[in-house]
Amino acid sequence: MHDTLTYRCEIYRKIIHISSSVMALALWYFGKETFLPWILGVAIILPILDYGRHHIDILRRIYNYYFTIFTRPIEYRNLSGASWVVIGAALTTLIFNENTAIIGLLVLSLADSAAAIIGLRFGNTHLFNKSLEGSTAFFIVALLIVFYLSPVFFLINLIAISAATAVELFSTTARVNDNLLIPIVTASILTLGGVA
Repeated sequence: MHDTLTYRCEIYRKIIHISSSVMALALWYFGKETFLPWILGVAIILPILDYGRHHIDILRRIYNYYFTIFTRPIEYRNLSGASWVVIGAALTTLIFNENTAIIGLLVLSLADSAAAIIGLRFGNTHLFNKSLEGSTAFFIVALLIVFYLSPVFFLINLIAISAATAVELFSTTARVNDNLLIPIVTASILTLGGVA
């Protein structure tokens, strides 16, 4: 596995990642019209601050004091995973209807976290830069979310789950962050399949 933290630090990081499911709950509770301006604002401000920490000393010191324990080595050169989560959430909410956006955001926060936690703890079968065990955990959690929340035909749900799992498996933070792609890919396929 490349570019990982210690297991304990990764658990802390994934607890924060799981808490991003609050965005899906906020979208469900408040509706798209109320939630969208808020998430777009966060998706603009957080990456600016995140990028700024590379160039502004006070931002760097604040970031290092509070977030170093959660930071993967590659994130010292690039945007953090948190920035990509809110960018992915904002784009998903903007582009798709409320139902598909909620499903995409839940897959991102819960299935992606399961993949990292299981993959780091039990991942013995390396598959590209991930593990078969982590990808299996992602698939199972995504399956539970999508089949519970999506009313579309079985095959469409299975394609959405498989595509999201493939994104998680093949994406690297050096190219395109999976926090951006997972909700968009999931919501795209469900939309094409007829989730309204």
